[in-house]
Amino acid sequence: MENPAPSLSETVLDLKRAGDGDEEAAERLWARYYDKVVPAVRVRLGAKLRAKVETMDIVQQVFLEAVQTSKEREFKSEGHFRAWLSRIVENRIRKTARDWGRQKRDQAKDRPLLNTRQEVRSGTDKHRRPVSIVEEFDQLELMETAMEGMDEPVRELIVMRFFEELTYGEIGEATGRNEDAARKAVSRAVEALARRMDP
Repeated sequence: MENPAPSLSETVLDLKRAGDGDEEAAERLWARYYDKVVPAVRVRLGAKLRAKVETMDIVQQVFLEAVQTSKEREFKSEGHFRAWLSRIVENRIRKTARDWGRQKRDQAKDRPLLNTRQEVRSGTDKHRRPVSIVEEFDQLELMETAMEGMDEPVRELIVMRFFEELTYGEIGEATGRNEDAARKAVSRAVEALARRMDP
């Protein structure tokens, strides 16, 4: 069953309802944004943290924080909402990395908790993406490995365009570029990723 394309008005209403305890609204939010948030979290976690932290724990924390903190916010567009959600992802991962760093010495006996191959659903809803970076490069894990060696600003361009599905105008606004410059920067980032995946 295909998920409908995200509607900002539906998202805002479901955020409010989920905040008031409506489980069906929370499930709709989960279904609507799961396929965007999971790969964005995986890429930003990096290999070391993915071996220690369950991606789904981060994803659940992100959704919970979004519901809890959205009441006082106004969103100008779907892209504005996704950019806000992206900042929650970034902040949550930074906090996780700091927490893990403090506990590192006490974790010598820990085993990796995550089987990443079983984590992302195989039947992703691809019809609403501008272009699926996962489709284009086929293997998510190979793409993640390649992205880990890229500079963070370049990696973020790929995440914003292909995982968060921001427009070039929205990417330009977030990175201090005009729309045409953002388009060219994303194109260069994709070319660099392709070279890393097929040297």
